[in-house]
Amino acid sequence: MTIIVPTDFSENSRFAADYACQIAVEKGHNLHLLHCYTSSSVGDTKGESVDNPLLLADQKILELQTQLVKTYPQLHISIECSRSLIIDKLTELSQSGKYALIVMGASGASQSKPVYWGSTTVAVASKSEVPVVVIPNHQHIFDINHAALLTNFKSEELDTLKEFQDIVGIPNQLTLIHVFKESQKSENVNDDLDSWVYNIREMGSIADVQTIAEPINKDDIELDTVPEVVSKIITEVDPQIILITPSRKTFFERLFKSSVSKAIALELSKPAFFDKI
Repeated sequence: MTIIVPTDFSENSRFAADYACQIAVEKGHNLHLLHCYTSSSVGDTKGESVDNPLLLADQKILELQTQLVKTYPQLHISIECSRSLIIDKLTELSQSGKYALIVMGASGASQSKPVYWGSTTVAVASKSEVPVVVIPNHQHIFDINHAALLTNFKSEELDTLKEFQDIVGIPNQLTLIHVFKESQKSENVNDDLDSWVYNIREMGSIADVQTIAEPINKDDIELDTVPEVVSKIITEVDPQIILITPSRKTFFERLFKSSVSKAIALELSKPAFFDKI
């Protein structure tokens, strides 16, 4: 299997590349570094010659490849520079059948804000036909001892969990996170969670499955949407990675488009595994 790592040579994309290398070493995958540039990006290189942006990109991606091979000598790392839009190129590669995963930073050199719906990263996650792992903008050590799964009791969640286990690995502990409306009875929600725990244990790979269910609080402006409650729970539970199904991506996109201020406020604090469309 091969992992695609898009890079704009920023510090944030290097964090993602390091994390991808750790996955590749652990799972025996290969790595493919990808840089995309367009005519509109020429001139962004702070005093460097941009007479031939392709040559400049070639030089930088070779330097990155050399640095990563020095740190991870056991890896096979290929490189590619493409004059194209990153979203279009990654969508195309994800459809080729040659790649298993995309690992990318929450934002690149042009964006210091946290990841939010509407960003390049999330646009890629919304269109990719392979899973996308999004890395927050700081160094992360690859560790999947404890994963969290956002659940709404849909069968696709089991598919996402299996996909994650096949490509990335099997966590020792899984926490199911469910956020519900205040009008729902907590005992009914807990019954549903218990049934879902049974289904996951029946898969035979994860024995330690925990559950957390909390309601939206319309009286608290900080906790009156699903993403805000999820963000609070993730901070408390502190998993190493968050698993997100395709339908949850769409749901979050709808919420965030209707509230840009809240979207920007909700930082991605942990690596997130967005399952393929």
